[in-house]
Amino acid sequence: METRELERIRFVTRHFNDLQGLRYEVPLGLIALGLGGATLLRAALFLGAFLLLLGARRHYRNSFGEVEEGPAGSAAELYPVSVFGPAGPIPRLEGFQQVTPFVRHFLTTLALAAVLFSYFQALTPNFVVLGDESAGQHPQIVTETSPLFRQTPVGPFFMGGAVRPPSMLRAVLAQSLYVLCGAFFLGLWLWRGRRGSQGHHLALSLLMFGLAAFGTSLGFLAWRDGEIPRALAPFLPALVYPGVALLLCGSSMMLAGLLDHWQIVRALGWSVAAEGEESR
Repeated sequence: METRELERIRFVTRHFNDLQGLRYEVPLGLIALGLGGATLLRAALFLGAFLLLLGARRHYRNSFGEVEEGPAGSAAELYPVSVFGPAGPIPRLEGFQQVTPFVRHFLTTLALAAVLFSYFQALTPNFVVLGDESAGQHPQIVTETSPLFRQTPVGPFFMGGAVRPPSMLRAVLAQSLYVLCGAFFLGLWLWRGRRGSQGHHLALSLLMFGLAAFGTSLGFLAWRDGEIPRALAPFLPALVYPGVALLLCGSSMMLAGLLDHWQIVRALGWSVAAEGEESR
């Protein structure tokens, strides 16, 4: 067996539980699709996600078995050593569960992306989105010629700031969903060692962050040229409609989950088939 094949099998067995895309990412994608759909569709997708979550666990256990961490795996959870007790960890801290590596990577990338996103959103000029998402109308971006200002008293001071139009706030919500989804994919890619087999997570994160950055620039484009360039018009629904953003985020989640599932089948499917033939 080639070294590359052994490395792939070792990686899959190490991340066997979190690579089960049919248990995690695909149900999350169905839930995201349901949030952007009608009431009946939302209920059907939520039910489908719940049933898939239950059935996928049994499928992975029956088809590929289970991976349990032995003494070597438990050694990875190191407890902090107190300077007052050099002989070992403090008994009170033995039951303390630290943040998992994925959550740490996700929160770090999300915090950095949120800071950058908030900074550029504060600089973006106001604009108004013309169009009704529920009616399927194609949106149009126009500049707000008379921006309103408010003075909010905070103690002896006044905090002034431009009031965002409601349609612009909905567009910011759509772009925030891309930031959240992009941080999720980037956190997964970093946690899993930035491997080439996990490149789809990196590609999806760049796509999500690109859509968020593209949407943030709409205000600058509208104020500079007076209108959005016609070449960019086809992309406007994805940039300003939260329902379309949920559709793209949910589809990306499902795609990532299916690719993760395919990696398990590719790496471990041959061993399951070989065991079946031997049992005959």
